[in-house]
Amino acid sequence: MATSKADRRTIEVRTVAPRLSATEAVARTKRMTLGRLFRTRVAGLFGRERSPEIYPAYYPDYVAYTSVTLHRYVGGDRDLKFLAGVDAITGRVGEVDVELPDRRVESVDPAAVLEPTLEEREVATAWREWLWKYLDRKYRPVKRPESSLDDIELLYIPYWIVDYGTKGSSFAVSGLTKQAEYVEDVGPLAAYYDDALS
Repeated sequence: MATSKADRRTIEVRTVAPRLSATEAVARTKRMTLGRLFRTRVAGLFGRERSPEIYPAYYPDYVAYTSVTLHRYVGGDRDLKFLAGVDAITGRVGEVDVELPDRRVESVDPAAVLEPTLEEREVATAWREWLWKYLDRKYRPVKRPESSLDDIELLYIPYWIVDYGTKGSSFAVSGLTKQAEYVEDVGPLAAYYDDALS
């Protein structure tokens, strides 16, 4: 596994254990499309398969611990607790639909850590704006629900950057969801690739 082009000091970040290894991340990128799968298999048969460089990256996300009471005319009130994720760079919000592994503090290369651009009050505002639309769409409440933001936690989600030599052919694989995407399709990771890995 390669390291980024930075000095060797470390910083501590709150993160989760990746659910896949660097080797598994590379395997995921080889089957992104049928054409890519075919090309990598043929290159492997002829011994021309090029091994990618693999870099860790830590992407900041806020986890918003949410409580909601839905008021219903039939069946009484319904209490819900769920997690919302707020992208600490772009401000995009969504429900956390994966189980979060245990959190841990890890010492990592500071060059591998993307810095959050949002503060907690901005996160709370983005969460509030998203919450009403989400509840209206998912639960169709008759009366405005009561809600509270119980806690906000900043987590750095581990990613594997699988570098095939150019940004357009490289992938970012989430260590949490195992989802693989082209690096250039994930704006903040594309900027990280340009700044830290090029």
